[in-house]
Amino acid sequence: MNDEVLKLISEEYTVLDGGLGTLLYERGLSSAELPEEWNNSHPDVLRGIHLDYLISGAQIIETNTFGASFLKLEANGKQGMVKELNERGAALAFDALKTFRDMGKVQDDKRFISGSVGPTGKILEMGVTRERVEKSYAEQSSVLADAGVDLFTVETMLDLREAEIAVKTLKSETGLPVFVSVVFNKTKKGEARTLFGNTVRETVSRLFEAGADAVGTNCGLIEEYLEVIREMRSLTDKPLMLYPNAGPPKLKNGRTVFEQTPEYLITFLDESIEAGATIIGGCCGTAPAYIRLVSEKIKGRKR
Repeated sequence: MNDEVLKLISEEYTVLDGGLGTLLYERGLSSAELPEEWNNSHPDVLRGIHLDYLISGAQIIETNTFGASFLKLEANGKQGMVKELNERGAALAFDALKTFRDMGKVQDDKRFISGSVGPTGKILEMGVTRERVEKSYAEQSSVLADAGVDLFTVETMLDLREAEIAVKTLKSETGLPVFVSVVFNKTKKGEARTLFGNTVRETVSRLFEAGADAVGTNCGLIEEYLEVIREMRSLTDKPLMLYPNAGPPKLKNGRTVFEQTPEYLITFLDESIEAGATIIGGCCGTAPAYIRLVSEKIKGRKR
């Protein structure tokens, strides 16, 4: 399956799934709960969301394990749940895929499960050592690999150094394909940089050198990320990921909402492809309705 994932992204435009956490909040997840704990407490909700994305055309769906690393769980005193939450997260995604297959869908329509891996929430070499970060990523990725995931998505990374460690560790620990996505913000000078000041150029160079199979950007505004992808494409011919939020977050009635509609976001699809994106999905605030529109336009389309 690993070779099939790499073959897909090298030959065709690929549809990633959309937001997960924001959908859980819509279904009642409270700020006092960890999204990953819903793998145990609300398994049917997770299966349903994964299935909706598969039906909508997502070729890669991500496990509900973004914050299920040792260091991230440790902040909530739940570091002992790494194995349980990651195994459960993978199992629910595979349950949804089995249901999708049982619905009579074409058997050679390739779909893949990606283990979602997020930042540790620590500042490298200030709040945590490099060795602890490596150990945390090694533990999580080993559990997910044993659970059968086809690849990893290291996402919403703020620190390029941590992203490099994640990619190298996941590669050495599992040998599976690794996609990595970084958050960029526009500076006062109009430059796209990470929270720690890294440029697009050094991000692309260092992450591919670390062993990434695809690099991209997520959790930002499509209007700004088009320029990021365009710059990335000027530096490489390898697969590039783009999965933006559905607009800026807004607080309404005590809840964070994202107001851009699928119809609005899809108007940027042609420009996204022209800019160089080849793996396209959605992040915060996006839902199966948007992924369906993306799939209708690019699924099966040759690069």
